Amino acid sequence: MKLSDVLSDLQPLAIKGSIDWEINNIVYDSRKVVEGSLFFAWKGQKTDGHRYIEEAIGRGARGVICSEMPAWQTSKQTTFIQVKDPRRVLGKVASVFYGYPSSHFPVIGITGTNGKTTTSFLMKHLLETQGWKTGLIGTIYYDTTVDRIPASRTSPEGSDLQQLFFQMLKANCQAAVMEVSSHALEQGRVEGTEFRIGIFTNLTQDHLDYHLTMEAYRQSKEKFISYIRAGREGEGGVVLNIDDPQWSDLAEKLKGKVNMITVSVQGKPTAKLKARFIKYDRLLTVILAEWEGQLYQLNSPLLGRFNVENLLLSIGGTLLLGIPLDPTIRALESFPGVPGRMERFYAKDGLLAVVDYAHSEDALLKVVLTLREIQSSGRIILVVGCGGDRDRTKRPKMAKVASDYADLVIFTSDNPRSESPERIFEDMKRGVDSSKKIYWIVDRKEAIRKAIQVANPGDIVCVAGKGHETYQEMGGVFYPFDDRLVVRECLSLRA
Repeated sequence: MKLSDVLSDLQPLAIKGSIDWEINNIVYDSRKVVEGSLFFAWKGQKTDGHRYIEEAIGRGARGVICSEMPAWQTSKQTTFIQVKDPRRVLGKVASVFYGYPSSHFPVIGITGTNGKTTTSFLMKHLLETQGWKTGLIGTIYYDTTVDRIPASRTSPEGSDLQQLFFQMLKANCQAAVMEVSSHALEQGRVEGTEFRIGIFTNLTQDHLDYHLTMEAYRQSKEKFISYIRAGREGEGGVVLNIDDPQWSDLAEKLKGKVNMITVSVQGKPTAKLKARFIKYDRLLTVILAEWEGQLYQLNSPLLGRFNVENLLLSIGGTLLLGIPLDPTIRALESFPGVPGRMERFYAKDGLLAVVDYAHSEDALLKVVLTLREIQSSGRIILVVGCGGDRDRTKRPKMAKVASDYADLVIFTSDNPRSESPERIFEDMKRGVDSSKKIYWIVDRKEAIRKAIQVANPGDIVCVAGKGHETYQEMGGVFYPFDDRLVVRECLSLRA
């Protein structure tokens, strides 16, 4: 494909050099440049891609798309194109380069603060039980159905995303499910992607280190609406959790403008798909749900009201794709769960340990309340920390939830990153009830060991914050660490 073929929507500010040459690759990392590459450079939060233009050209880049034309002279063989926002343009160019891959099958995008990963895994499971070969892009991994790649971020960079869709297309996928982060929407990483369905889970405080205000955070999520396109047969639209006030307001704005299914765990009368009755224990959740005036029983191994929310949202997604409700309900029973999301481990003496990714005030509260509801006797023992180099305002709030709702709390390190764990502890202490017995243990493995050591049969130990992660980031180094492996090891040592 020639450079001239991808320029139609770019609105370049300036072009220097020929646009009549074949693009062999699209890259934003100078280390991945090959002969004939088109290199993208922009100013990021940590580094400036313009610093790597010379290196990219030296490695064979034939063209550069950038926000600032370099002052130095270079060979006439190199084409420079100046645009306002190269990062936002990257996805569009990559989509053209790979033949608009997301337009060839329905892409289901899921956004919100919590629940994205579980809902995405549910959607993939429900589609595959109906015979739809389905790719997955999200927090845990990117699955093209041919390759499974550990995820470096929830939503990939624009060119990586389009390449993943292209690989799914080559693998004859019939659908793709994707977690869409607020960062990806704000930075334009999903430009060039055509979504058939958008699912909105909930909106609570998170990422304010980036968005600064809840209003800005909400606006970034609402941008997702503009990427949703109905299919040729009219299938598609949005699924909204109207128990969340933000999405309830959005539902009112969208009424009559798009296909829409609203869901409610609280049984709100205006919801199209709603829970009428919920019962759960340590093994099973039973839901009586109403759809089009008829009641259906849903059985799921997932625990908690927040997972009922995820179940209803995923069912709404299948309904918008025209899949009948009955086979979807049957498929829920065989859902294997999600790594590091309310993942359960048992000791021989009956002690239950749960590993979860909860790393916000709202998510942590929902997890602890769920454990409280399934607990017939015994204590809730909670191990949790707060991440470094992230929103400091949520630290005392998370600590308050932990000390208010758990019976015993062990605060520990999460991913301290460049901060000292002791400084993070100081922020957390502002939210703690000082009258309660609290342990502060920097070493996360020791904290987990302590929790399981002091637990009695019938107690529940919850290790929150890192979930599926297989590392702990400290001082710029990623050390191997997996909560689930540590929990298994400690449980095996119980007499």
